[in-house]
Amino acid sequence: MLLVLGLLACASDGQHAALGWSLGGEAHVFVTGDRFARDFYRELTGSGRLSDSLGQRPLLAVDARSRGATVLSANGAAPARLTLARFHAAQTCGYPGIVTELVLAFPPDGAAGRSTPPSHVSVVALLDAPPFAAAPGTARPALSRSNALALVNRVAQRAESALLRPLVINPDQAADAGEVVAMESGYAVGFRARVATAANDTVLVTGVAATDLDLHELHWIVRPQRLRLVGGMIARNSSGVRYSVRGTVAGPGGGTLLLLDEIADVSARDSRATAVDPATRRVVAAQPLALRCP
Repeated sequence: MLLVLGLLACASDGQHAALGWSLGGEAHVFVTGDRFARDFYRELTGSGRLSDSLGQRPLLAVDARSRGATVLSANGAAPARLTLARFHAAQTCGYPGIVTELVLAFPPDGAAGRSTPPSHVSVVALLDAPPFAAAPGTARPALSRSNALALVNRVAQRAESALLRPLVINPDQAADAGEVVAMESGYAVGFRARVATAANDTVLVTGVAATDLDLHELHWIVRPQRLRLVGGMIARNSSGVRYSVRGTVAGPGGGTLLLLDEIADVSARDSRATAVDPATRRVVAAQPLALRCP
């Protein structure tokens, strides 16, 4: 799979990864793009006529057994086998191009132990390394709501002191809100804060930091960005996005990967879900946030 997997996003240690979710004894991860789909279909079937086949029916399923992978979740790293590839025709998953869905099965004998993810959680699959199992690292204790609220506001004020109003804890709220997620080495804090400028404009300041409780060891995973707002939305001439921290999964070499949403008001198709290495700020895997395959 070296040729095909070389087209995927690269993880921090040179491995290749894809984002998805778990379902029972399986994980489903997704790769967008016609080039990947055509090359992978040719490797599995020996045929280069994927577009013609998808023109006749919008979904093709191809057996892909005997390929190993590792699935990372909040439970740790679990070995898995790639068993099936589904090729979804352009426009059928809310994406303009072809989407390749990879189905990864966990060992039926419980060999992965507690590292097997439960159903309906986000996962990152490492697709070109020998499968392995590993327990998750020990995260810091989750903060009480009041302590999380205080931390979110302190981090936002480090980025911009003159907040329009105090922030609340709500990862789904577009402005005046933030969230805190515990990691092994501290806490990840995402925020979206409105600020009034001297010219009576309102701007949104958004970013993601890793920090201790006292902000002595704060460093920016996503440096604060100032985005002009029009009617509460990011201005159309802006290419910026709002950031929200959605959780963590185990890192490929130990540690933690952060799951971030990047919300683009101007073009919903540009919104994406990402897995980010907080130490290097590298995006390990990404997919369109609106991706929904039938």
